[in-house]
Amino acid sequence: MLEQLHPLLLPPPPAWTPQTPAWGVLTVLGLMALLWAAWRSGQRWRAARFRRLALAELERLRAELHSSQPAATRVAAARQLPALVRRLALAHAARQEVASLQGPAWCIWLDQTLERNPDHKPALSASAPPQAFTQGVGQHLGAWAYLPPAQLPWDTLPALFDLLEHWIRQHRVPGTAPVQKLK
Repeated sequence: MLEQLHPLLLPPPPAWTPQTPAWGVLTVLGLMALLWAAWRSGQRWRAARFRRLALAELERLRAELHSSQPAATRVAAARQLPALVRRLALAHAARQEVASLQGPAWCIWLDQTLERNPDHKPALSASAPPQAFTQGVGQHLGAWAYLPPAQLPWDTLPALFDLLEHWIRQHRVPGTAPVQKLK
């Protein structure tokens, strides 16, 4: 009896081509959207390169200051903090606007670039208040470059590192397009 059964007839395999032109158009549009998103993501990643480099340098300095290096090495690392912030500001702000700033004017400019950030989160206000560079721990940033080691405010260094990290991640120069914020 089983020998009298003939094999099952299978339907033909489905075609890989779309059955209507609309599916083809939708596929092309979807691929174009994916390509555009990948291109835009690459642009943002390249635009935030200066932030990644500055954060890496800041972490290197932090590691040097917390290591068991000789005091002279730690002082040399601490003295690089103002130069790091200045280099970062000069890398993307107008040179004539930033290069001549020093003292209180420099601190005001740093506060302005932090204040005008549209993504400023109130949760970060304790570590980075609006006047963090003119009235907070950042007001002594310039002193790290030239004061004798005994007169440096070593107790404010952890808070200064937090402020500088926040500024590097979140600052925005007035009149420029926003750059991707690093998380």
